[in-house]
Amino acid sequence: MWDCKADQLLQRVSSTAPTPGGGSVAAVTAALGLGLVQMAVGITLAGIEETTGTEHTRLTDAQRDANNLQAQAVEAADRDIAEFDALMAGYRMPRGSDEERATRKLAIDDATVTAIEGPLSLAELSVAGITLANEVESSVKPTIVSDVRAGRDLLRAAALAALRTADINLEALEKSNHPDASALRERRDAALKRATSNEESA
Repeated sequence: MWDCKADQLLQRVSSTAPTPGGGSVAAVTAALGLGLVQMAVGITLAGIEETTGTEHTRLTDAQRDANNLQAQAVEAADRDIAEFDALMAGYRMPRGSDEERATRKLAIDDATVTAIEGPLSLAELSVAGITLANEVESSVKPTIVSDVRAGRDLLRAAALAALRTADINLEALEKSNHPDASALRERRDAALKRATSNEESA
């Protein structure tokens, strides 16, 4: 994903190929949203003397946290493709005998859980990014506060898009009565609540 030029990435997303899909695009969106937050904080920090103490330290910590979240989003973009490929590989496994069917089901179940956990983690880190944007909004220079808000909007979109990706696999897991389905549903619902509860900060 990250080796592509912007126009190449757009062409790949727009093609009929199944990947990169919603999860990967959500990860790229989250990374860009966090980039806008980092930019606003960085520009603000450039105009603050270190001797001002608390405010400088708070913004420096926020910049570090945004950078760490962005690194996770970058990894999530390519990981989403790998998770999809693993799930498809499970569906392609042979099922001619009882043993093969059992092995195939186990592989599909394991890959499905992984394909849910990835987008859920992305949604959770996007929500953390929204919280971070809320925290720094009042501290950045007034002329670039719009970038923080735009970054927050992108992060909210990334969280909701990631949950869309998780949902389709979660529904399949619930239909099979998988033991992990309930806990994953709780994580999904909690992430959705946090992502949408921040809307009043728009």
